[in-house]
Amino acid sequence: MVAIRACAELLSGVVGVLVGISAMIYMGLFYGGVLESFGIDVVSTWHRPGLLHSSPLLNNSLLLLIFCLAHSVLARQNVKRVMSFLVSTSVYRHLYFLQSSLSIFLICYGWTPLPSPTLWDIHSPLFRLALYGVGSLGVVINMVAFLSLPVLEFIGISEPLERLTGRKREGGSLVTSGLFSLVRHPMYTSILLCIWSNPTMVQYIGSYQVNTVAHVMRNWQ
Repeated sequence: MVAIRACAELLSGVVGVLVGISAMIYMGLFYGGVLESFGIDVVSTWHRPGLLHSSPLLNNSLLLLIFCLAHSVLARQNVKRVMSFLVSTSVYRHLYFLQSSLSIFLICYGWTPLPSPTLWDIHSPLFRLALYGVGSLGVVINMVAFLSLPVLEFIGISEPLERLTGRKREGGSLVTSGLFSLVRHPMYTSILLCIWSNPTMVQYIGSYQVNTVAHVMRNWQ
């Protein structure tokens, strides 16, 4: 029975990781405007309704609020303590990843582009290339920082693996080496580098950035 439960938790963890990776790719395509028919400033060729058709700005802010609230509330220690009586730590992490991924899909699906004045538009090829380089650096920092963490524990797979193999892993400790020795939250830092390195910025996309920065700074503790 224990083995069956561990296998089920391990499978749910793998599924959660795959959903999370899909959400990140989906968001990258959406925000980066890689596809002509799909992007943060493109009216999609398929039906993608906003939650509030009469107010695109309010609609977009509401979508971001849904993600930020769920993401922040589930990360609170008192919520974790309550949930520990209901589900295992690994299942809680799976649920956390799942709600984050589904919220990302919801943002990309329900986002409503709208006409907006340009805040800045860098025309110089050299400066545009430099900004793209800054954004790429942010992606690299994010990946390196993530891989510096105890990944299996972070994604909730280590616990069911321990029960299946009978091998007890050492408890996780605060990572203070590498990038974490230079800045306390390198993953948050990478997000800030990515979102503000856009060579062309219009007002409504800027509102998306400000909401994201507000969420990052709220959790910068």
